[in-house]
Amino acid sequence: MSPRIFFSRRPFHRYTLLLAGILAFVPASTATSPGASVMTLQAPKDARLPRAVIDAAGTVHLIFVRGEMKNGNLLYARHEPGESAWSTPEPINSQPETVTGVGPIDGGQIALSGDDRLHVVWFQMSPTRFFYTRSSANGPGFEPQRSIGTENEEGVEAGPAVAADELKNIYVFWHAGAVEDAHRAVSMTVSHDGGTTFNPPRLISAEREGACMCCSLAAATDEAGTVYAAYRGAGENIRRGLRLLTSHDGGQAFSDQLIHPWRFGACPVSTTAMSGTRIAWETNRQIYMADVDQTDAAISPTAKSIYRRKNPAVAVNHRGETLLVWGDGLGWKSGGTLHWQLFDAYGQPMREPGGGTDMIPDGSVPTAIARPDGTFLIIF
Repeated sequence: MSPRIFFSRRPFHRYTLLLAGILAFVPASTATSPGASVMTLQAPKDARLPRAVIDAAGTVHLIFVRGEMKNGNLLYARHEPGESAWSTPEPINSQPETVTGVGPIDGGQIALSGDDRLHVVWFQMSPTRFFYTRSSANGPGFEPQRSIGTENEEGVEAGPAVAADELKNIYVFWHAGAVEDAHRAVSMTVSHDGGTTFNPPRLISAEREGACMCCSLAAATDEAGTVYAAYRGAGENIRRGLRLLTSHDGGQAFSDQLIHPWRFGACPVSTTAMSGTRIAWETNRQIYMADVDQTDAAISPTAKSIYRRKNPAVAVNHRGETLLVWGDGLGWKSGGTLHWQLFDAYGQPMREPGGGTDMIPDGSVPTAIARPDGTFLIIF
């Protein structure tokens, strides 16, 4: 009998494959094994909440927050193949100090669409507004930021999520509402023209499942055009399990599936990550990951944590190997120590967990990408 494949060997969508461009630089540290290797690279000075994608040419595109936590700025930097340093950071938000970066559930999110444009979303806390921009069609920089969603939406603590596909569909998700968590819901707006215009926002999550106010969302698409959004529910203010919204028809209709239950009487301030069809999340101080087709077979890092495993990042290479990254620290604000573990295509650990010496800045998170040679890059 052939061994059971833990992760689906379905083809990954272009967004995942683009995370596998060619990147050459001197890493901060390198771990090697008969399988994939892991490299770490620090984000630019004073950066918080980094998020990254990589294009087909091998350029890493990084966004991050600087400045005041509630009135900060979102910046962009590149790491070109062959270069040893980041490019000079440049602003993304055209209206200064309109970015909430308290961390770890806010800051910006980034996606790369089929026409090689970058799409960035974030929110401002006071007044509450969700913003979107995209990279300029001709030349460097970003277009002026635009408000999407409902103006002055109340009860917002976590930032929006964004996903893009090959057909210029751009999806933005968030949850809001001046109500208790049990009565909140996930909203979505979609652009079918690459971000030029967006449809009016609408609620897409199951009414009775709620949405945890201080927990982040994650979104992705696959090659078939399916769009996914993972969020933490809050049914009856106690059912805090991770849930997955899935649409096979361009965002017209969504199913709403429970991935992992967690009964908890308060908001845990947790984050979720997606890379293609892989999801990574926290439940009760532990990190888990699974494929969207096998959510009943979630796996966790080996070894014992010291404090709380949280704020996961995930990346998948062309062999189906998966890198799971997280922080281990006290409290919601602590970034903790950086850790990671590699898993093969069958979901088995490839070696002992790595890391344990570098510190993630407080209020920040790590991000991870894969390269075509099978190696991985962690930015923190």
